[in-house]
Amino acid sequence: MAYSYSIEEAPSDDVPSVEYDIRRAKKFLQKHSSESGDSLYDHLTELLAKILSEQPRNAVDIFEQYSRKIKDERFKTKTDHLRDLYVPPVQYDDAKKLIRLFQESVKQIDEGEQERMEEEEEKDEKKKYPDMLDLLFYFEQTGVGLPRGEMVLLNLSIRKLAATTPLENIRFWGKVLGKPHNYYVVEAELQPTELARRLEQEEADEQARREEERVEAETTAADLARGEVATKTGNEALEGIGGAAEIPREDAAGEKPLEFVFPPLPVNPWKPPPEVPAERIGGGLNKKVYFVCNAPGLDEWIELPSVTPQQIVIARQIVRYCTGNLETPIHSFPPFPGTEKNYLRAQIARISATTHVSPIGFFTLGGEVEDEEIEEEREKAYTEEGLRENIHYEPLSIEALVDPSMSNWCHHSPYILKQGRTVWWSPAKKEEIADVKEEEVVELEEVDIKTVEKEIAPPLLTPLSEDAIIDSVIPWTARQSSYIQPDIAIALVRSNVWPGAFAFAAGQRFANVYIGWGHKYNAYNYSPSNMPPIQEQYKIGPEIMEIRDPTVEEEEAYRKMISPPAILMKEEKEVVEEEEEEEEEEEEEEEEDEEN
Repeated sequence: MAYSYSIEEAPSDDVPSVEYDIRRAKKFLQKHSSESGDSLYDHLTELLAKILSEQPRNAVDIFEQYSRKIKDERFKTKTDHLRDLYVPPVQYDDAKKLIRLFQESVKQIDEGEQERMEEEEEKDEKKKYPDMLDLLFYFEQTGVGLPRGEMVLLNLSIRKLAATTPLENIRFWGKVLGKPHNYYVVEAELQPTELARRLEQEEADEQARREEERVEAETTAADLARGEVATKTGNEALEGIGGAAEIPREDAAGEKPLEFVFPPLPVNPWKPPPEVPAERIGGGLNKKVYFVCNAPGLDEWIELPSVTPQQIVIARQIVRYCTGNLETPIHSFPPFPGTEKNYLRAQIARISATTHVSPIGFFTLGGEVEDEEIEEEREKAYTEEGLRENIHYEPLSIEALVDPSMSNWCHHSPYILKQGRTVWWSPAKKEEIADVKEEEVVELEEVDIKTVEKEIAPPLLTPLSEDAIIDSVIPWTARQSSYIQPDIAIALVRSNVWPGAFAFAAGQRFANVYIGWGHKYNAYNYSPSNMPPIQEQYKIGPEIMEIRDPTVEEEEAYRKMISPPAILMKEEKEVVEEEEEEEEEEEEEEEEDEEN
C-alpha cells in the first residue's frame, strides 16, 4: 500500500501570503472558550446571519444588543419557541393613572380657575374643598392618621370628585379596613338642585311601585273570583248529576239525593306587621351621601345606596369583615337584606350616630322662635335640621377638653332608635300612609302592637358624660398630645365603644375620623342569634294528643254516666231478668244431676 502526503510548507517571512494569514486568523477565531465552550467565529456567523435576515435600521447602533440576545438564546432549550416580551410591572399602570391625576389637578389650578374658586369660596363656604394635609397635621400630633402619600392622593381625588359631582360639605369620613381590600369613605351632602331631582325621582318610583301593587292586587282578586265561580259551577253540575242518579231512589224510598259539599279552603289568619319605611333622601340617616373606593387616585368613587331600617336592625345582630368588593353577598342569620355595600352603609350610619362628637358650644340649635314654632323647634332638637355652627363660640381650654368626666364634649348626630330610624314612625298614623283604603288603615291599626311604646331618643348636643357604661367599659377616653408644651397641645377623644373612632379639638378647629374594622366592641365572644323555634302546624289539643286507652270498666262507667235514666232502668231490668233466668237454669241442672 502506498501513502502520499501533501504538505504545504509555510512561506518565509519575507514572502507575503494572504491565504496563509486568512487561515491563521480563521483558526484563531475558531478557538473555543474554556468557560462557555463557544467560538467567536460561530458567534459572528450567527450574528451576521441574523442581521442580514432581519435588516434592522441603524444596525451599527443595535449591534451590541443583537450580540447579547444571541448569547442569551444559547442558554435556552431548543423546544422553547417563545420570544421574550417586555412585561411592565404592576406599578406601571398605577403610576400612569397617578400622573394623569396630577396633570388634571395642575390644569384646574391655573390663574383664572384659582380666582374663580376663590370667588365661589367667598360666596358659599359650603363648597370649600377639604384640606387633607391640614387634617393630617393635627392628627399626626396625636399619633392617629394615614401615611402622607395617601393623604396627598386623597386630597387630589376628593377635589376631582367635588369638581365632577354636585356635592357640598365634603369631608373625609374615614377608612374601613377589610380583607383583602380597604374602603376609603367620603361624606358629603347633595346640592339643593340635585336633592330636588332625586326626591322627584323617588316619588315617581314610589307611585310606579304602588300602581304595580294595585294592578297585582286587582289581578289576584279577579283570579280568586273566577275560581269561586268555577267551583260553584262545578258544584251545581255535580249536584245535578247526583240528583239524576238518585231520582229513582227518591221516588221509591222518599230519600233526598246526595249533596257534594266541599270544605272551605284554608285561610292563613297571620298578617305580617307593616314594614317600617326608610327615611327620605336628605333627611334622617339619609341626609348625607357616602362615596367609597379601594385606592384613592386609582379607582373611581362609588356612591353607596340609601340605608333602610331593616338593614340597621339586622346589622346590629351580625358581625362581618368587609372584603373590598361591594357586590359580595352576605350569608348570615338573621338574613341581611342586601350585599356588602348595604352592610357597609349601615355600619357607617351606626358609627356616625355614636362617634360624631364636638366640643360643647361649637354647635347650637335654632335661634329666636315664635310661639307657634315652638313645637317644630322641639322636633328639630332630635334631628340635624336645626343644627348650626355657633358664630360666638369661644374655644375651651385644653384642661377642660381632656377632663375625664367628658362633660365638655357632646353628640351632634341624631340617635338611631330601635326601629332603625332617627324619627319614630307609627303605622297608626293615617297621614304617613298614602293612598291606602279605609279598610286597610283599620287593619294596620289592628296589627300595630299596642305593647310597644313610642321610643324617645336623647336630643342633640347631649354631653358625653351621660353615655351609659356597658360591660364595665368607659365609653370615651380623652388625652392631650403633649404635656411638655400644653399651650400648643391638641385634645384627642377616643371611642371605646367603636374602636377606631377619634376626634380632636384645637382652638376653633375640630374634626372626626374613623380608621378601623367597622366592628363594635364586644366584651364577650360574639355568638349569632339562636334559630327560632319550629312553628306549630296545628294547635295541640286532646283530639290529637296520644293518651292511654280506657279499660272495660272505665268505658262502662263512662257509658252509664252519659246515658239517660230511662235507658239505665231498662238495662238494669234486663240485667235482673237475665240473672233470674241463669239462676233457674242452674237449679234445673242441679235437679237433673240429683235424679241421675
